[in-house]
Amino acid sequence: ENHDMHIKVPQIESEENDAADYINKDVNELTTVLVNQFYKDLEINGNNGHGSIYVDYEAITNTDRWFTLKLTVNEIAASSNTYYKFYHIDKSAGKIIKLGDLFKTDDYSAVLADEIKKQMKQQMENDENIIYWVNDAEIGKDFAYVDAEHNFYFNSNGELVIVFDKYEVAPGSMGTPEFAIKKEITDKILKSDYKNIIG
Repeated sequence: ENHDMHIKVPQIESEENDAADYINKDVNELTTVLVNQFYKDLEINGNNGHGSIYVDYEAITNTDRWFTLKLTVNEIAASSNTYYKFYHIDKSAGKIIKLGDLFKTDDYSAVLADEIKKQMKQQMENDENIIYWVNDAEIGKDFAYVDAEHNFYFNSNGELVIVFDKYEVAPGSMGTPEFAIKKEITDKILKSDYKNIIG
C-alpha cells in the first residue's frame, strides 16, 4: 500500500512505419525497464518506505509535416525526480529527427548554449529566488553545452524550445526549466527544411 505505479504506454500508428516502429519499440523498452525496477525495489524493500512511479505522454505536435511525442517520467522515493524523452518524426522524410539533425553546422551547440546562459543570467538578475548552475555555481555543475540528442520541441510560435530535466541545470526547486530560442537566432543556423516547422 506504500508503493504505487501508474504507467501509460503510447502506441503510434503511422504510415511512416519505420519511424513509428522505432519509437514504439524504444518506449516499450524504457517502460519495461521502469516496471521491472519497480518490482525489484518492491521485493527488496517490502512494505517499508514509500515509492511511486508515474509515466504519461502527450502528442505535442501532430501536423501533416511534423509529429512530436513527449514522454514524462516521475519517480518518487526519498526524493522526487522528473525527466522527459521527446520523439520527433519528420513526416515528409519519414524519419526520426534529433536535435543535431536540425542544423547546418556543428557550431549550433555553442550558439544555443550561449543564448540559454544569457537567459539564465537575466532571470537570476530579475528574481533572487531563481537559481541556475551557471557563473561558477556554488552547488552543482555549471551548464556548459547542448548535445545532439538533447530534448527539444517547437512551440506554437515556431520557436525551438530546449528542455532540461529536474536537477540537470538547477536545484530541484526550479523544476524542469525550458528555454525558447528566438527565431532570429535559430534561423541563422537551422537547415532550410526546419526553419518553419510550425507557423
